[in-house]
Amino acid sequence: MEKSYFEQAKLWLEGAKYVADNFDSKDRYPVAIAMSIHAIIKSNDALTFKFMNVTAKRHDDARRLYEDLIKRNFVKAEYSNYKQIIQDAINEKAKAEYRIAYFSKNDFDEMKRKAEKFIKMVGGTIKQKA
Repeated sequence: MEKSYFEQAKLWLEGAKYVADNFDSKDRYPVAIAMSIHAIIKSNDALTFKFMNVTAKRHDDARRLYEDLIKRNFVKAEYSNYKQIIQDAINEKAKAEYRIAYFSKNDFDEMKRKAEKFIKMVGGTIKQKA
């Protein structure tokens, strides 16, 4: 199942890139950011499901579950600061999806880089602990 979550995370991110690059709409960046956020959360679900057989019931639970993975040595301590990526994603989620906040290409590029970084770490962790 974690492989399905991980594949979905990659698809969310690819979809975000497509939206950002192929639509000429003021709404493309909030949508692309929301999709990037879902990629981060879904990749975290891949980790938590693989090692603890649980996923976040609410997006706000995602950071706590990630911290549990670190404490239980399922994820290397060197990645403990990645919890901030999850927190940043959660903080921006409501703005991107519900508050119709303004987001620029730079905002999208920053969230995309965070999603790529997080997904890369998840892929390596899942493969290493297989």
